[in-house]
Amino acid sequence: MLRNLFILVLIGTVFIPLFSVSSSARDSSGQNFGTKSISTNAVSMDAAPSWLTQSRVEAVTDRIQQKLEWTVRKIKVLWFYSDVEFQRSHSLGPNAIAVTSRRGEVLTVLMGPSVTTKEFDEVFGHELTHVIVSQKYKGAIPAWFEEGLANHYGGHPKVDYKWLSKQPSIADVKTLAHPMRGSVQDIRYRYKASQALAEMLDKKCQLENLVRLSVKRKMEDYIITYCEIPDLNKAFKAWVSKNAER
Repeated sequence: MLRNLFILVLIGTVFIPLFSVSSSARDSSGQNFGTKSISTNAVSMDAAPSWLTQSRVEAVTDRIQQKLEWTVRKIKVLWFYSDVEFQRSHSLGPNAIAVTSRRGEVLTVLMGPSVTTKEFDEVFGHELTHVIVSQKYKGAIPAWFEEGLANHYGGHPKVDYKWLSKQPSIADVKTLAHPMRGSVQDIRYRYKASQALAEMLDKKCQLENLVRLSVKRKMEDYIITYCEIPDLNKAFKAWVSKNAER
């Protein structure tokens, strides 16, 4: 994902080198940037930057937990201040700015050196959405929708539909499950298109209710029945077109 434009996230099997706090807290020149540890009921955070406070971490956590009606089972959060070490910690390439990864049953959020105080709330909120989707919904929420849901709940700016409508359209929204494929423009489109789906479902059938129903059954079933959308691709194209004209 492009730096400063997207949050690149992976829930899956990713090898994570076991960096110590001291190594993850230093840049290539050896300067120490983050020595603070923050511990809450939801997260254990190593090498946090000096500007980050426990109350801010808890505020973002509480917001996402309330949205998704779930108490996070404690996760690990690691901060990196070196691009080299951050890239070594995941397999997603140089454009990732934050990654949520699984090792066995343990979820770890990796915060890269591009995450600053300005975008922390939306980046961390995005990652926590992925964490709760994994812990609570266990595959009920489709992969092609998860990035959009995380953007929507994380607090990203609303989609620019005029821009979206000018991009090459996709035949099936389910191809959004692979946001890293293709060119930089393709990647940007997939993330924004998935977020547009979240905005559409929020308007048509109250997203929080739809997500709530998806605990015991796959969301795709409820999109057809509860939201009364038999053809999601057709509805999505009409939604983009309508909003682009405003």
